Amino acid sequence: MKVCIFGAGAVGGHLAARFIAAGKDQVSLIARGPHLEAIQKNGIRLHRGEEVFAGHPYAATDDPASLEPQDVVIVSLKAQALPSAAASIKGLLAKDGVVIFAINGLPWWWNHGINEKMGHLPLLDPNSELWNLLRHDTLGCVIYSPNEVTEPGVILGGPGDRWVIGEPDNSDSSRLQRVIALFERAGIQGVSSTDVRKNVWQKLIINVGLNPVAALARLPTVVLTSTQGMKDQMKALMRETLAVAKAAGYDLADTLDLDELVTPKKRPGSHRASMYQDVLAGRSLESEAILGQLVELAHQLNVPVPKCEIVLELIRGLDHSLRIN
Repeated sequence: MKVCIFGAGAVGGHLAARFIAAGKDQVSLIARGPHLEAIQKNGIRLHRGEEVFAGHPYAATDDPASLEPQDVVIVSLKAQALPSAAASIKGLLAKDGVVIFAINGLPWWWNHGINEKMGHLPLLDPNSELWNLLRHDTLGCVIYSPNEVTEPGVILGGPGDRWVIGEPDNSDSSRLQRVIALFERAGIQGVSSTDVRKNVWQKLIINVGLNPVAALARLPTVVLTSTQGMKDQMKALMRETLAVAKAAGYDLADTLDLDELVTPKKRPGSHRASMYQDVLAGRSLESEAILGQLVELAHQLNVPVPKCEIVLELIRGLDHSLRIN
């Protein structure tokens, strides 16, 4: 199978290294800058505990048009970068190719398969490029795999290895099963879901409580959660997210332990949340996917989310400062 990782940074780099090391499929990478140069010269390497996964891709480039048609394209760009890449992603697909969006937050395809008349989400897909070009080619994905680029071409992976993948219409399709088989060939825990929006909500609750707070405080998780006051604020954001999920048809309150979500026993103490990593690197933030679209949905459902509203504006301000510096 021909597989392209579109955006082989921390998350995409993890998958790329695992697929390449397995040697079962033809793997190409889209990357840029020093990271791409290092991959072209030395290959890509993932360190995860005592394990090391490494190898050279079939191709590594910053020009998607230079690659042959792909059976599977796994997109791990940040949500805010997706609209401008829509045409390039579409151009990569083979006739029956499929795109997996391995991203944080509420996804741009949210209404596809269940509420087509509502169409695209303007905060995430302003000019509907993604909706118009890719919604019929798309699988959703929820990531449970913390990763960080420690140097060009090198990824550090934390504990956790679960990639929940599902059709937007909740069907158990043959293309979904082909993708799960792809993950299995590489020894990666790919989980097929017939209600991927539920999985999105479960992960979003974690992201809303952790990512914006870590970015604003500029602290690794072990320090961020060292005071009760900070943990209380994180849980307050999570409770508001749970309320929106319930209004949207997903009552998850009795299935989740907020204390465990805030300070999970399996998370490494030095872990830096992805949004905090972006702040340190001077990159734009996933403000709309993680918080903006949530607040917009809360307003549509008449659910009060005062803490989320405050943190959203702070994160938007932080994002603006990163874009102009």
